[in-house]
Amino acid sequence: MFSEDDAANLFPALFEWTQPGKVVGITGTFNNWGSQILLKPRADDASADKAVLFVKLYLPAGLHFFKYCIDGAWKYDPEVTFAPDEYGNLNNFITIAEEIDPKTKGKVVQRPIKTIIRDGTNSLPIMNPVAAEELMKIRQQTSPVLRPSRSPPAKERLCRMTYSLDDETPKPTIAPLRAPLDTTDSEYGINVDDNHHGGSRSRAGTLTRSLSDKSLPVHEAVVDEVTPKYSNYIDNAISSSVLLAATTQHFGGDLVTHEHNMRAQLGGHRSLLVSARHEGSKPARRGGKMIVFLVGLPGRGKTFIGHVLARYLTWMGHQSKVFNTGEYRRKLVGANMNHAFWDPLNEESYQIRTDLAKQCLEDSIVALESDDCDCVVFDATNATRDRRRMLHETVMNRYKCEMMFIESISESPELIASSINEMKLNSADYAGQTLEQAAEDYHNRILHYQAMYQQLDSELEDVPFIKVIDVGRQIFCNQIYGYLQSRIMFLMANLQLRPRPIWLSRHGESMFNTQKRIGGDAPLSPLGMQYAVQLDRFIDALYPAPDTELAVWTSTMLRTGMTVERIAGRGRSVVKWKQLDEIDAGICDGMTYEQVADEMPDEYLARKNNKLHYRYPRGESYQDVIHRLEPVITELMRMDRPVLIVAHQAILRVLYAYLTNKAPSECPTLNIPLHVVIQLTPKAYQCEEVWHRPM
Repeated sequence: MFSEDDAANLFPALFEWTQPGKVVGITGTFNNWGSQILLKPRADDASADKAVLFVKLYLPAGLHFFKYCIDGAWKYDPEVTFAPDEYGNLNNFITIAEEIDPKTKGKVVQRPIKTIIRDGTNSLPIMNPVAAEELMKIRQQTSPVLRPSRSPPAKERLCRMTYSLDDETPKPTIAPLRAPLDTTDSEYGINVDDNHHGGSRSRAGTLTRSLSDKSLPVHEAVVDEVTPKYSNYIDNAISSSVLLAATTQHFGGDLVTHEHNMRAQLGGHRSLLVSARHEGSKPARRGGKMIVFLVGLPGRGKTFIGHVLARYLTWMGHQSKVFNTGEYRRKLVGANMNHAFWDPLNEESYQIRTDLAKQCLEDSIVALESDDCDCVVFDATNATRDRRRMLHETVMNRYKCEMMFIESISESPELIASSINEMKLNSADYAGQTLEQAAEDYHNRILHYQAMYQQLDSELEDVPFIKVIDVGRQIFCNQIYGYLQSRIMFLMANLQLRPRPIWLSRHGESMFNTQKRIGGDAPLSPLGMQYAVQLDRFIDALYPAPDTELAVWTSTMLRTGMTVERIAGRGRSVVKWKQLDEIDAGICDGMTYEQVADEMPDEYLARKNNKLHYRYPRGESYQDVIHRLEPVITELMRMDRPVLIVAHQAILRVLYAYLTNKAPSECPTLNIPLHVVIQLTPKAYQCEEVWHRPM
């Protein structure tokens, strides 16, 4: 690491962390992603609640990527320049120049470039054009998603002739910025003992989604003239989504065959989702149990697949757990084991690994025997037929249940390099090592496994399995029957292992938000229109259209369409999903919570007592929304490029909880405020999460 102040080729750089966090470290290309360098508070604010943490480093001229570790979680600073690396990860970056102060003749202390310039509370912040220019340079060097500029289709050029979006549009004149009047939209109730508005509801209070055309003239009268108007252009730029899961209900069908009956006797099940859950004896409950064994060489994405699969099954109603033999090894043997531990000729380590696998399997079976677990994902290499035979026979003798294997095969250097990068940053195995040291040891570990690896073979192994080749390029299935196994197969066929950011944003503040009304299809308020402008500038700074690929999804409702209209106006394709519409409030649509508590106190209390399963009269529950979003989640897992989702609070609560691996029961109480963009990047060991505030 560089530390010489007087070295001619080193220049000082100051790194600061102003976000929440107690223990903050930094690492990057300047120390080859080695051990973290801790930041410390300034002497004058060391005791402050929000102390600014900093560190001064001496770096050579050139480009340096870096990232912060905040209380054990990797994050980048959203307030300074960041860009995707060759693996798809988002990292901060700084370009060190050979800068000398002409007056003092000393070296100038350099800082990362700010992404957003905030002049004060009475004006909209602006995206820093210098940061956008630097980001574009980095994309041209490293980003695989950058595409050369191309002429738009004739229809698109025609649309642009009638709808031009000038980058020189003056900043809107606005009143002093205020916080959105209601950032909870439809989810935080009141005390029923408080005084409520007891008057009868006006007709305006019953505005529903089909009456949005009547509210537009009222909205247009109050919106500033410089803010964009909602037009029919958005309908031309938006395409309809395809319900990818529509045919999956027929996988396995309702065919009752002799083979199905035989599998049922061995513990196989048809569908746990469509049958009522009931308590019974353990033998009676084994029909709803399954264990999935992962197979594959290191660096093939097994850990990522295992966590995605367990999360998916849990959210579909099958409580699932992941058992990873690597975690057992780190606890019982230690993390600092080099590649020699995996040498097949090392009999001592081979016996240790065998014992660890048996202990992990024993704990997996114990979990299945409990009422708290329906499915287990056994995450290990399981590289030989002898090992897989031992696993299969042990489960058959101990606990009859459904079993299947999932093998991931790939020789993609990109996938292996991405896995090594992920291991280096998140696994205790390589803590303190440089990226080159970790890569060399990991490659040697792979070579040890390759010497004994045996692929799944239907001629030699009479077990159900799915073989995934090159991350879904080819899928081979053997003895896959029934609803649940078919759903797993469908998920594997639509799985993308490459890290890519998912951006979540609620629509801009709507007129109903200002009135604290539930649901409806109201247009944006003036503040909501300003957020639409800011969101467009924010997205265009990160993903300039049309040179970068970004999928944009939104609901079919008016307020989300108005929020993304400027984004679509840049020629970017937008997809409308009916599944992304806000939770249906039924007969409560258009009411305030005070009115619900006053006119329907029983409904109000029922909702407060069980928000997850409460269903609005003639409306939906959160559980309904979860099942409604299944095709969206599946398509989201398939996407190989960044995605921006502009939707509603209940929808984003579900998607946020799913991607961050929270329990479904947590959905109704998650805070998803207005005018915030949440960036999530699902990875094998964690989901990277960063919040941006364009306003």
